[in-house]
Amino acid sequence: MTGKILFIVTSVAKVPGKDLDIGFWLQEFADPYFLLSPKYELVIASPKGGATIPDPTSIQLAAEDVNAVKFLNEKKHVYQNTQKLSSFLGRANEFDAVYVVGGHGPMFDLAVDADSQALIAEFWEKGKVVAADCAGVGSLANVKLSSGDHLLKGNKVTGFSKGEVEVLGFGNIVPFLLEDKLTAESAGYEKSGAPWEAHVVTSGRLITGQNPASAAGVAKEILAALA
Repeated sequence: MTGKILFIVTSVAKVPGKDLDIGFWLQEFADPYFLLSPKYELVIASPKGGATIPDPTSIQLAAEDVNAVKFLNEKKHVYQNTQKLSSFLGRANEFDAVYVVGGHGPMFDLAVDADSQALIAEFWEKGKVVAADCAGVGSLANVKLSSGDHLLKGNKVTGFSKGEVEVLGFGNIVPFLLEDKLTAESAGYEKSGAPWEAHVVTSGRLITGQNPASAAGVAKEILAALA
């Protein structure tokens, strides 16, 4: 092991006020986990701590995905025993990077969670790599630095696109459209030529992926940035 990476995962398991199961997106946890864990100690945190839940849709769609199925069945201890996110405030120097796992859940908690915002800002201001995939990029939507500037100011970025949100029927369910927010706050939002195609944007120490297919690419960029 050459260092430590903090994974942040949503604590949300249902859309607030609706009987609709969500959570983290399985592929976006599994692919980075298996790519990064051989070289780095991975520490898993969520706003509430304890068990986090894979989105049932992501399980269904990953039925033929060897990594995802292996993670779901063999790594339950990883996603069911997370530490409380707030316990890592003031500890960014213990880590090399932070990665935010995607899924619809982060749009409802991490996007507005004060501890998550403060922790991500701390990692950035300590010179660490900050990475996120898909709707996990929603965790960056409202992060302000000590200067008052938005973390995304001057950086290029990607994240779950409006087209992809609509395909899943979540356009009227998510609290905001991530593509619009990222476009407004960053130096440029980018996306793939077609929905669901992998697309990763590296802007200095900021690494973002557009969708589930991008998760492995985000992990590879993290490895490159830390090499």
